[in-house]
Amino acid sequence: MRQWAKRGAMAAAAIILLLLAWEAFTVIRARSRTQAILAANAHPATTIDQIGARRVAMLLKVEDPGFFHHHGVDFSTPGQGATTMTQSLVKRLYFPGGFSPGFAKIEQSLIARFVFDPATTKRQQLDMFLNLASFGNEQGRQVTGFADAARTFFGKPLAALDDRQFISLVAMLIAPNALDPVRHAGDNAERARRIMALLAGRCRPRGVTDVRYPDCATADGKPRWPATPL
Repeated sequence: MRQWAKRGAMAAAAIILLLLAWEAFTVIRARSRTQAILAANAHPATTIDQIGARRVAMLLKVEDPGFFHHHGVDFSTPGQGATTMTQSLVKRLYFPGGFSPGFAKIEQSLIARFVFDPATTKRQQLDMFLNLASFGNEQGRQVTGFADAARTFFGKPLAALDDRQFISLVAMLIAPNALDPVRHAGDNAERARRIMALLAGRCRPRGVTDVRYPDCATADGKPRWPATPL
């Protein structure tokens, strides 16, 4: 029995070492690709200067409240959820063939923390996010970036959106296809209303994983959003 237990422990240790070696290789491989990735995104079409500090603050309050304080990952800020904006960019830039939960999430976090965040400034990350954020599919076409989303869903340039329309785009980010302001106008409007209550300081997330803001729901305490599953 002891011999079997010893063999089992050795096998477990070997598996752990292999996993650690694979994750280390993942980080090294990602680091070798980073300069090419940054060069390809060195001249963003949309920048934070074009939307202004106030709207950047709106975006961060919802998508990544601890953005200026974390180093790629954040497991402590209320409302952060499971993915920082840095991790979102890593998913987009380092996993072009697709992203699956599980080990890929670990790799995403390691790359965000030890490769991408050290190699970029917060401004670079914000500019890239504005251009690379996914807004789902519209009539079979992938909508990418805030400028594309503004034209697609509101028929106007990003700079011409009013605050309510900009927040409608921010509201989509959690589930773009389910919160499309055209096809799912009611769900998008309710999510946007909760975000506006959050921004106004009338409510706050219940914890790290709270990205739906139930405390920002209707005054009668009967949340309406989402009407359809995300």
